[in-house]
Amino acid sequence: MSQATHTPRKRRDYRPVALASVFGGIVLLGALVSMFTGQSPSTTEEPPAASKSKASFADLKQAPGERTIGLAEVEPPAPKIDPNDPQGSEAGRILKEAAAQIKAKRYEDAIRTLHEARPLVQKHAQAYLLLGRALEARKDYATARDFYEAAIDRDPFMSEAYWGYATASESLGDLEAAMGGMRNYLHTEKNRDPGRLKIVQARSALWEWEAQLGRGPWGPTKGIPPGFTRDELKRDGRGVGVKMPLPETATPDGRMKYEIKHQDKFQLFKPD
Repeated sequence: MSQATHTPRKRRDYRPVALASVFGGIVLLGALVSMFTGQSPSTTEEPPAASKSKASFADLKQAPGERTIGLAEVEPPAPKIDPNDPQGSEAGRILKEAAAQIKAKRYEDAIRTLHEARPLVQKHAQAYLLLGRALEARKDYATARDFYEAAIDRDPFMSEAYWGYATASESLGDLEAAMGGMRNYLHTEKNRDPGRLKIVQARSALWEWEAQLGRGPWGPTKGIPPGFTRDELKRDGRGVGVKMPLPETATPDGRMKYEIKHQDKFQLFKPD
């Protein structure tokens, strides 16, 4: 009677399957958390680019108006010109000319300069940034925001385009978009010195918009201190306002009228 030999079977390695199951569970858990909290996963490696814009040089609209942006002006970045591009120097000259026209508040001239040179400059992100600036100055906020988006599409790290996107969104009453744009400005701005005026203004704007949306410490009053109205807190460029009571107007119940006096301007933050 012969005895059958027994060949031991190889043990199956379940580690790859287990790892895949754990990874899948983590992904599923993250998706469920996002669904319940209404938030999507975020990353700080690079700023989220705006959605693809349809802005083009041929779609410029006429809309007269003066610039009334509450936040400080931001100098446009130097154009990124490829030294090997035979047309690069001419494109750089045109972009600098348009930037100078905007600084001089010659917005129509800047739009005309860029529009006429569109074959040379339309591949440069700064051209769309400058058009957004000029259009925002004319109060054509919707079209300006489209051009800011186009600039971001071409250069996701152009901090000034995020700034413009934020201020244009504020003018359109879209505070959620304004907050997103200003956060991306702070994320992409290279000089984040907390003493810089622009950085302080950006953080102040976020604080104000959050309060207007009913969030944060000042959310319940929408950012309006007790005893003031929203109209009294509007920026008018006259310096710091102080609410001074007028004792001679006092009534028997203790109420009295007041006037707003303004102090002289003084430098508080570092100029750029």
